[in-house]
Amino acid sequence: MSTNHLPTKGGIMAAAERTSEQGTTFDATLIQGFILNALSDDAVSDRVNDLLFEHVVEGRYHPSVIAESLRPIIDEILQTATVDDWSAVARQLTVDARETLGDTADAAGSTR
Repeated sequence: MSTNHLPTKGGIMAAAERTSEQGTTFDATLIQGFILNALSDDAVSDRVNDLLFEHVVEGRYHPSVIAESLRPIIDEILQTATVDDWSAVARQLTVDARETLGDTADAAGSTR
């Protein structure tokens, strides 16, 4: 699955915005892009490709079955994530942010 096929604004059939239980509003295109990215990750791509093969090549499933089968693939990974996993992700994001800010600070410092 390629991220070259991410949804574009106007290419969606449902409401253009979604509101979470926390009150955050998300553009539907961003939600669909997030889901496509998650489903194309190596952690789940084999399962997704098997499901699609069974639908497209073998004709075993109705498109609605495919749609209903995708969410549990992502949910399963999130349910197995531990506090240690979330902490590792937070640490990596912090390192990335510091590197970005360091690059920005270095660039600003070089123009003075």
